[in-house]
Amino acid sequence: MNNKKLMEKVIELDTQTLHTREQSERVMVQIAIIRKAFGVKNYETDSKVLDFEREQILSDQEIEKEFKRYIGFWEWAIETNNPDKAKYFENRVYYFIDGVRFFDEKLAENFTKSFMNNLNAA
Repeated sequence: MNNKKLMEKVIELDTQTLHTREQSERVMVQIAIIRKAFGVKNYETDSKVLDFEREQILSDQEIEKEFKRYIGFWEWAIETNNPDKAKYFENRVYYFIDGVRFFDEKLAENFTKSFMNNLNAA
């Protein structure tokens, strides 16, 4: 992925004015997976952004493991019959997918299909 494009997204998320808790959750989940997938460090947002192709350091399998962690929290909330927590974790799954969509549309679509199957089964 182009480092400039990546860093523009990271800086945009980092510097957003957060007006609601939901917006804060969305930004935190998205920036976490984007930073983790490409190994973006905090100091990089204060440095000059260089133009080069940045390698993804997490494999698709590692990203899927993170996705399954979010699914696990949602499933736990469903099992404990806690609809408020279930909705909270459902939103976090969507935020995660949106973060992945920024750098891998196909993987995000696979996650969306997988989650839709889980929703239909619940």
